[in-house]
Amino acid sequence: MKKVLLDLKPAHSVEWIHEYLKFELEFEDYYGGNLDALYDELTSITQDICLGVFTPPHEESRLSLYIDRVKKVMRDAQRDNPHLCVIFGDMEDNYEEDII
Repeated sequence: MKKVLLDLKPAHSVEWIHEYLKFELEFEDYYGGNLDALYDELTSITQDICLGVFTPPHEESRLSLYIDRVKKVMRDAQRDNPHLCVIFGDMEDNYEEDII
């Protein structure tokens, strides 16, 4: 099983998040850089992979809310793709129901 650690703590923009994910997860150049494209990429993975995801502390900001949406997409993709495992650095994030 491939293991990838994703550190979103230094995120400073939505674009940065998607460029980082594209690089770290080796998405194709045509990756759309949005939540729909992220879901599509994660659900099309055909080899076992585990993502360890570390995020900044939640605060009331546009970027923090977007990171919450990224985490929800990852949870949804994990539910729909048996080859994908996602583990969040904050324990409560691993069990949280719908946040959006």
